[in-house]
Amino acid sequence: MRRKIILFLVLTLTLFATGSSCNPSVNPDTQEFKDVMTFPPQWDGTKRGDITYQLLVYSFADSDGDGWGDFRGIIDKLDYIQSLGASAIWLSPIHPSASYHGYDVEEYSRTNPRFGTMADFRQLVSEAHKRNIRIYLDYVINHSGVNHPWFKAATSSMDNPYRGYYIFSDDPQKDIAAGKIPMIGTEGAGGYDGGQWFPTGTVPSGIYKFTLNWSNSNAPTVTISIGGTPDPDNPDQSTEGAKYLYYGDGICKKFYSKGNGVYELTVDFNSGWGFLVRTSNSSSWPLGTKYGAKKDASAQLAFDVPFTLYTDKSSNDNIQNLTPPGAKMYYYHSHFWTDWFADLNYGSVLTAENSPAFKAIVEDAQVWIDAGIDGFRLDAVKHIYHNENSDENPLFLMKFYEAVNARFREHNGRDIYMVGEVFSDWDKVAPYYKGLPAFFDFSFWWRMSAAINQGQGLGFADATITIHKAYSNQRSDYIAATKLSNHDENRARSELGGSLTKAKLAGAMLLTSQGSPYIYYGEELGYTGTKSGGDEYIRTPMYWGDRYVTSYTDKIDPAVQTNVGSVVSQEADASSILTMYRQLGRLRNSCPALATGKMEFHPVINPQTGAIYSQVAAWYMIEEKQKLLVLHNLGQSEMTISLSDSLEKPLFVNGQVQSKKGKDHYRLKMEGYSSAIFEL
Repeated sequence: MRRKIILFLVLTLTLFATGSSCNPSVNPDTQEFKDVMTFPPQWDGTKRGDITYQLLVYSFADSDGDGWGDFRGIIDKLDYIQSLGASAIWLSPIHPSASYHGYDVEEYSRTNPRFGTMADFRQLVSEAHKRNIRIYLDYVINHSGVNHPWFKAATSSMDNPYRGYYIFSDDPQKDIAAGKIPMIGTEGAGGYDGGQWFPTGTVPSGIYKFTLNWSNSNAPTVTISIGGTPDPDNPDQSTEGAKYLYYGDGICKKFYSKGNGVYELTVDFNSGWGFLVRTSNSSSWPLGTKYGAKKDASAQLAFDVPFTLYTDKSSNDNIQNLTPPGAKMYYYHSHFWTDWFADLNYGSVLTAENSPAFKAIVEDAQVWIDAGIDGFRLDAVKHIYHNENSDENPLFLMKFYEAVNARFREHNGRDIYMVGEVFSDWDKVAPYYKGLPAFFDFSFWWRMSAAINQGQGLGFADATITIHKAYSNQRSDYIAATKLSNHDENRARSELGGSLTKAKLAGAMLLTSQGSPYIYYGEELGYTGTKSGGDEYIRTPMYWGDRYVTSYTDKIDPAVQTNVGSVVSQEADASSILTMYRQLGRLRNSCPALATGKMEFHPVINPQTGAIYSQVAAWYMIEEKQKLLVLHNLGQSEMTISLSDSLEKPLFVNGQVQSKKGKDHYRLKMEGYSSAIFEL
């Protein structure tokens, strides 16, 4: 009996010793890796993360079945946006417009009837505010559309009061060189770009007869005479070899053949930019051959005098429009090389706030403040004054912000949110913080996409921290609006080779970095799309999986239809990219360090060997009471790393992440393109 008791005690002590982690003879590194099980904090519903959701109204949600997204559709999908943890929505231009995208604004103080009424918009604002979601409007302040009443009035006569709203010149190159155009004055004569000036003018309207003589096809002529009876439209628009008169707002009418190479057409003519002769009636400008006058040559015709037509089949831009007798022709400026934008004229930046255009654009902004909006996204602000490297644009933006903010503070007792678009690298963006509190950090995505595609995480965090310091040197309360893609860029997933795994990694990096992140609608579903076939391919309708899907365009990336799951299907998939975005949205709103913390560099060096884990991007996110460790494996291959940091409190993983504890360190095994967050 005694021997049995002794044997039992020996066995018990042996088992206790071998099972104790305190026994120095046991090597913890021999333990097996185990999957990291996360324990994220419960979100209390407070919006801390400053996440903005960018949506295009026409693409987002169609409530009435007309094919176009609308305000009612957004209202019905607010809970979806809420589920992403978003605290704000950026709406694409909501004003009347001739285009689908809305950047050719026809009236700043009204809603596009396709989207709904002002009452519908006010309801959207109200319903969003109930969910603590702010509304930001896209506001275009460097140009209007040519169909805006201001521009139509400005081109109606030389002495119209609205003429000063726009940039006009009858000899742009000469006027720029002489410093007569303050908006381009800082560039001097070098600011002249012939492709940015478009003809308009005052043309006596009346009945004109146009006679084409094509008997010598190498030197055809056109003759204009007065009077006659306007011809009806030629019903046969597709006859081979036909000739067309192109004038007005894209009016294209077919000449009547009189035989022997002679063509005639009589019209009630009224065109502020003259006319061309074309060999195609297509609305697509590149199609067909254009005939007019040589660039920089006289294009003024005389009645009853034949004018020899000129063409350059190698380039449509090497000809200019012809003008009838008595016309007074001049040019308006459009920085974006399109004749359906007209640049607004604020004069010298030193007195811009006194210009009629400035007062009008501020007054219209106040309409939206009165409607309850919370901020503006300002389009293309480096092009207001046409030297993006001068101090003019920041000074103008400061004046605009102060003028608009005065009204906002009256309503809300706080400052308005205003973010500017400077589509440039960070060093060009930094000086603009003198004018506004927030700007988009385009370089953030450019650095990230390059790092992911190269599989090199080393240096990403360090560069990001350095850039934030450059911004803070300009403005202590700066806001860096971080993003992946947007409506002007190829979709993030397409830039990452179409890989869904890489797209999830990019989303995780966005929502775990310092800054105020923007999510471009569809990104959370893994959308693809490139601009190669037209901008519509990066503005594809939202794939709901229900009746709210829009159909305004047939330009949809086939990869979206075949490789992207709908909202309905992804909501039921615990491993979907949508599920990941929702998890990170809640986490960012739950953790002060993610929401408002600062990035600090993590060396990602093996504490035992000094080896550098170059494919890992790592940083700390630090707020006064919280410190997080953020890790992303940007490489395709699995990576095992040693860390001196504690990994006892995992909050988030994307992909397979495993860990085990060593004697004085932790070992972490991360599969390719995976992410992990630990609270320290």
